[in-house]
Amino acid sequence: MAHIKDEAIQLARRTVKGAAAVALHYSGMRNVLSTLQRRSVGGRRVLILSYHRVVGNIELEAKRGLPTLNISQDTFRKHLETVQETHDIVRLDDALDILDGTRRARRDVAVITFDDGYRDVYTWAYPVMKAMHVPAVVYVPSSFIGTTAMRLGHDRLWATLVRMRDRKLGPVAVGVSGEAGQWLVAAFEGAHTPNKVLERLIAKHSTPGLYKLADALEERLGLKGEEVPEGQTAMSWEMLREMDAHGIETGGHTADHTVLTNSVLSEARREVAECKRVIEKNLGKSIHHFAYCNGYYSAGVAQALRSEGFRSGVTTEDMSNVPGTDPFALKRKVLWENSSAGILGTFSKSLAACQFNDTFGILSVQTPVMGARPTNDDVGDASANASVSGDHNRSEASDKLAANG
Repeated sequence: MAHIKDEAIQLARRTVKGAAAVALHYSGMRNVLSTLQRRSVGGRRVLILSYHRVVGNIELEAKRGLPTLNISQDTFRKHLETVQETHDIVRLDDALDILDGTRRARRDVAVITFDDGYRDVYTWAYPVMKAMHVPAVVYVPSSFIGTTAMRLGHDRLWATLVRMRDRKLGPVAVGVSGEAGQWLVAAFEGAHTPNKVLERLIAKHSTPGLYKLADALEERLGLKGEEVPEGQTAMSWEMLREMDAHGIETGGHTADHTVLTNSVLSEARREVAECKRVIEKNLGKSIHHFAYCNGYYSAGVAQALRSEGFRSGVTTEDMSNVPGTDPFALKRKVLWENSSAGILGTFSKSLAACQFNDTFGILSVQTPVMGARPTNDDVGDASANASVSGDHNRSEASDKLAANG
């Protein structure tokens, strides 16, 4: 019953948002709001879009993996076509130059990014971007690249949680003992979907601990040794090198897809350094950009990026980047198939255009989920607990998508 209620609420929200987007887009009000915001911030805005998986069969992949990570190739192509009507798609380095005032832009600019290094980005997204001559950044967890049997922790956990739901097994009945079992019971409290349980687990607990929980659940549910769907495996180093030659560069996303703020600072620093070392060794070139897993970051983590020579760090805070934005707290809009689904449940150009121009954010009807967290300091550095930038006191929304990278 709770699942049906949630679906009804989502349908009502989509209908209202879709109708509002049509009115705002075709009345010209979207353009007016964008112009007013540009004037108020004193320059061009930088839109950074975040994707995870671009897939060939959206219905099949919605059954095999976390749906909120998936977008079809056709919808992805429509996103690029729509954003190009109001933005120039540029390299991240060029966008940073615009934000710090060393480069001028004739209109707003956009940057395309992907998290997690999924193989189907090479299979389905890369051909589209290559044909359209679109640059991008692919942020990868270095330990997974070049493997064919390893699966990211959020994919493994989601698969076990779905299996528990299908077998009608609760967190106690599944039989995981110890601290991991306690985590599971707490995450299930009041949660109606595998997505919500997963979101709670990732937000609160250490990444190594979550991998142990995945091990235990797979053992209890008989999922050990199951074949990993090809699209959920990681790209190879050869794929990354090929894409780099066509303007799609590689960025860091930790070594083990670790939520750095849930680790002590020394471990976070190790993850950042190891990720950079391995990627640069295999690509034969330096990397300069980083994406925080789950969008969580801290002053101490940002300083670790600076110390390793990174130029930027991207979050999942759904806001515009404006002149003067902290390059280690860049904002991104996380997108999936339903992000641009209108009243009829299919792609809506008006809704996509409003999303890309931050229309709902300007009207304060969409509140971003902020990613700034305290530094998990283990070295007594009091200064590391300072705020990374001045806009982190804004309240969090209650409907954050699980596993934002």
